[in-house]
Amino acid sequence: MSGTWHRGAPEAVSEDALRAALVAAGATLARHQLVRAREGNLSARLSRDEILLTPRDVDKGSLTAASLLRVALVGDPPPGASSEVWLHILAYRTVPSAAAVVHAHPPALLALDAAGRRLETDALKDEAKALLPAVARIGPVAHGSRELAKACAAALVAAPLVVMPRHGAVARGADVWEALARLEAAELAATIMLGLARA
Repeated sequence: MSGTWHRGAPEAVSEDALRAALVAAGATLARHQLVRAREGNLSARLSRDEILLTPRDVDKGSLTAASLLRVALVGDPPPGASSEVWLHILAYRTVPSAAAVVHAHPPALLALDAAGRRLETDALKDEAKALLPAVARIGPVAHGSRELAKACAAALVAAPLVVMPRHGAVARGADVWEALARLEAAELAATIMLGLARA
């Protein structure tokens, strides 16, 4: 299969490789309990105008390469696309350097936000802190709405990770693994903060 756009350079990674990476990342999200049941969604950029996206109502720990949908960044999304398809479309339109977008529901991060506390990354080691130079938070917006998509896309310009009240977080990356690592770093920071609060 021909190569596709990735890391800002054309012809760098095949579509098959991107599909395999999304399947593996979905399994990692489920294994690390960053999503449960049919929560979350993942995507990777195929070209300047097209992405691969997880389908609606599918367990992210049981994805298959064939189940991933091609979605154009212009026009109407295909039937069966994730309920947050517009979040992904607008993120790629707004941040052209983004090569992957991952939305998960990290439990400690959700608990921290529900307690009215903002995520701080000071407790993380330098390597993890480098993944999260900034963290943004949007106000309460209906899940799956264009308003949510617009707010997240705008916030992702300045921050690689955005916290959504009662809806988890979304991260962008140079590849799916960087986006996933950002979510894992945020969840670790939130876990540390909650633990310190109980001590």
